[in-house]
Amino acid sequence: MPGMALPHSKARPAAPAARPAINRERLLADLNAVSRIGIGDRGSVTRLVFSVTELRSRQLLVHLMTQAGLKVHVDRIGNIFGRLEGADGPAVLAGSHLDSVVHGGKFDGPVGVIGALEAVRTIKESGVALPCPVEAVCFVGEESSRFGFSTLGSSLVAGQVKMKDLTNAVDARGTKLGEVLAGLGVDGDSLSGLKRDPKTIKAYLELHIEQGPVLEAKGKKIGVVTAIAAPTRLRVIFTGQADHSGTTPMDMRKDALAAAANLIAYVEQAARENASMDKGRVVGTVGAIKVDPGVINAIPGKVELAVDIRSVTGKAKDRVARAVEGRAKEIAAERDMKVDILPIRSEEPVDLDAGLIGVIRDICEEKKIAYEVMPSGAGHDAMQIAKIAPAGMIFIPSKKGISHSPLEWTDPDEICLGAEILLDAMMRVAYGEN
Repeated sequence: MPGMALPHSKARPAAPAARPAINRERLLADLNAVSRIGIGDRGSVTRLVFSVTELRSRQLLVHLMTQAGLKVHVDRIGNIFGRLEGADGPAVLAGSHLDSVVHGGKFDGPVGVIGALEAVRTIKESGVALPCPVEAVCFVGEESSRFGFSTLGSSLVAGQVKMKDLTNAVDARGTKLGEVLAGLGVDGDSLSGLKRDPKTIKAYLELHIEQGPVLEAKGKKIGVVTAIAAPTRLRVIFTGQADHSGTTPMDMRKDALAAAANLIAYVEQAARENASMDKGRVVGTVGAIKVDPGVINAIPGKVELAVDIRSVTGKAKDRVARAVEGRAKEIAAERDMKVDILPIRSEEPVDLDAGLIGVIRDICEEKKIAYEVMPSGAGHDAMQIAKIAPAGMIFIPSKKGISHSPLEWTDPDEICLGAEILLDAMMRVAYGEN
């Protein structure tokens, strides 16, 4: 998207002389309330998309939005929009997601949702005359943990999903994402109906924990995100032959797990060879493996791998993905077995809006807040909304860079600071200040 323009209008209400202040205690209390849903061992949180716990977290959010007097809309897929009306025109949106990985942390996603809710509530309570509507948003299915398909809700809102894209999105129990959506009344004919008219969105802002070590290591309080890395995700299935582990000679085996092990090592090797910034900085992960028959006394006859390759540079990502696919075919040929390579999703990295980057930087400089201009190695809903509207992101530090873990931690003062900057940014964009 080109840098956003923030025009002034003759009919625009005047911006307030001073920004209202968020309610820190309320913000943290609501964040803790969400965190208790799906809590498990050692404080871990599990709220997989479309699970009972994830649904409960969305129900809580609807309750909080209703209490705040917002106009709540839930679309067919489950995306939630809490709207505060202003003068006519496109709305300023802010939000994130409430679903989590398995045994994840309490901050990844909810900080952005509850931070956005608190910003909108604060604007409402201040009684200012808004020049445009503002909305707090929760997108469903940002995490890929269940189906391997990330940023589902925001992708649908951005019109970036076709039914064929869902073909290979299957969870550990064999449930297909397409079947789940069909149960919600979402099929090929209705997908386009979930897309939001870009003319109704003035800008989208997302507050999020960094999920990396940079801000803490550099002593910075805020990250101003310039671009978001994108993944290529694959299911690689080696099919050999299951035989008795004691009676089958080594030179007569078709061990699918041995083949898979070779590919796992290669994914790491290929990513390491392209890890420097001058090559586009690629990362590669095999995050899940399914072995059949999966017993100690049988040679594995079939193994399925979930491969995740990411970069902020499309060419670098595609180069490594092609190399991994080629190596998988070579391994299968060398071992006289079959390999199926099923694409789950391949996306292009996204540059965030230059105008919003400038707004966030201006706020930090005016408030004398130490900030870092940086890309995001993780994917976020902002990368999808950026395809239909100006989008920006605000990062706050993650202790030791840990995320997707019960050890995930961000200091409450840093959460509140991020919410304050989000509020300020939303109001500046709404009033056309730049």
